[in-house]
Amino acid sequence: MSGVTSKAIEATELERRALALESERQFDGAREAFEAALRLDPSSKSIAEGRARIAIQTDEDGAASHCARALAFHDADPELQIQMIEVATAALGQAAMPLLESFLDRHPENVTALELLAGLRSQAGEGDRFIDRYRSVLESSPDDKSVLMSFWNTLARALRYKEALDSMDRKRAHFDGDRDFALLEINIANHAGLTDLSGAALERLGDSPDVQLARGQHRLQTNRPDEASALLEKLVGQEPDNISAWALLEVAWRLTEDSRHQWLACQKGLVGSLDLDLSNTQLTAIADMLRKIHRSRAQPLGQSVRGGTQTPGQLFIRSEPEIGLLTDALAAAIRQFHSNLPPFDTNHPLLKYRSEGLAFGPSWSVRLTSGGFHAAHFHPGGVLSSACYISLPEVVSGSAEQEGWLEIGRPPAEMKIDLPPLATFEPKPGRLVLFPSFLFHGTRPFSGGERLTVAFDLVPVPMNG
Repeated sequence: MSGVTSKAIEATELERRALALESERQFDGAREAFEAALRLDPSSKSIAEGRARIAIQTDEDGAASHCARALAFHDADPELQIQMIEVATAALGQAAMPLLESFLDRHPENVTALELLAGLRSQAGEGDRFIDRYRSVLESSPDDKSVLMSFWNTLARALRYKEALDSMDRKRAHFDGDRDFALLEINIANHAGLTDLSGAALERLGDSPDVQLARGQHRLQTNRPDEASALLEKLVGQEPDNISAWALLEVAWRLTEDSRHQWLACQKGLVGSLDLDLSNTQLTAIADMLRKIHRSRAQPLGQSVRGGTQTPGQLFIRSEPEIGLLTDALAAAIRQFHSNLPPFDTNHPLLKYRSEGLAFGPSWSVRLTSGGFHAAHFHPGGVLSSACYISLPEVVSGSAEQEGWLEIGRPPAEMKIDLPPLATFEPKPGRLVLFPSFLFHGTRPFSGGERLTVAFDLVPVPMNG
């Protein structure tokens, strides 16, 4: 008995040491202490979870096995398990696939796990196999609403609009009068440019904000910008933080030559570029680090990337010293940009945060190769968005055809609106471009080489006092 007690006491002391080292970001020492504690007490849930955290934070080979050990302590709580798996997936990317497979063996109809696995399989280049788990579940539960809705949304995020709509049509009788079904079909049809289908369905719904947003997009797609303006102006009055509505209203006001467009999108200082205080040697080191974490083979589902890959999870929480070097340089440039914004304006979707601090929100890296580009899109989760250039192919530098250049303000192709960009920016290594998150932005394809960037959204943080 005394031997067991002694081991437990020693394991507890080692765990305390590991936690202290982890808090100081001394991950190698924390790893060793957690490992020693586990050898003494393999039945400890908290030690197993700590070891998994270190594996995730340091992107270890075999991190998924450490996560699986921690997950096993929570077999009676699948909701907690899937939350833990989401965290692991965001950090590990495709290495987390075995965790999801194992979870779905036990909980086959969990839509969060189905969506995560489909996304990882798609990025792994598995082709049509990315939806195999959906097909398996729907064979045994063909009318499960949550699985079907998730399946159709996943197909749409993979740009397989016709496949999604055809499948929805086959299930139409089962969803007669279902609002969620109707709105999903409308949004997929809008993105596919099938305005006849979305227009007919829109007339059968009410006037809730999500429906009005879809109507606003439909009015723009069918060349009725005055009607779109009226709908969207009312919507941003009701929901002033609805970035999606502001994005569409910017286009509507430009088409109608509304004087408020200048106030919304074209004030001096709303869009601009700065060169980071980083040497070529430092940029090369950052580029080398980023290449190591671009492990996917294909573009992520539901993102703007075409012909490239995107890093999983939050880039700026990684522990590599190159990340700290980059974020320090970015923070200095952001402070300079923020100081030159137009004055505070309580009605403006960005400038109403002029007196507040800004913090990094989502962050990621994109690696595009020959022919790659970003489809036009906006970022509904931020107030300021960015493009930061780390490494570029020779064809981009000084390109007369503006290969690989960033365009701010050109609407996406499915909107069927021929408007030029409000601004274009030539990429250069170490250059940061910042712009309001509600502005559509995309890039032009380029003919060869590698275009390596970092991007992030900034979110408001109230100032003390």
